[in-house]
Amino acid sequence: MSSGQPNNKDRRRSRASQIAKSYRAAHEVVSAAMSLGLLIFGGFWLDKRYGWSPVLTICGACLGLVVAGESLRQLLRRLDRESAELKRKAAKAREARSE
Repeated sequence: MSSGQPNNKDRRRSRASQIAKSYRAAHEVVSAAMSLGLLIFGGFWLDKRYGWSPVLTICGACLGLVVAGESLRQLLRRLDRESAELKRKAAKAREARSE
């Protein structure tokens, strides 16, 4: 199709790509939450096993916050890069149309 309009196959592919990107972002958020929960639970379990009341739970929570925060920071940086790329492409397309 040389008219510049995307055909149905391209539209479906684009829609599928957007859904895949959404699933990827959701997976990264869930993974960050699970790492936080697992590290807290691991600290709690070790506290119960060795009798060190809240020390290892707090250590697990701190480590979990660091790991989850880093995962979310990477996600936000990736989404920001993708957004900037889309804006750059849209500006280029507008510029090409106006010429």
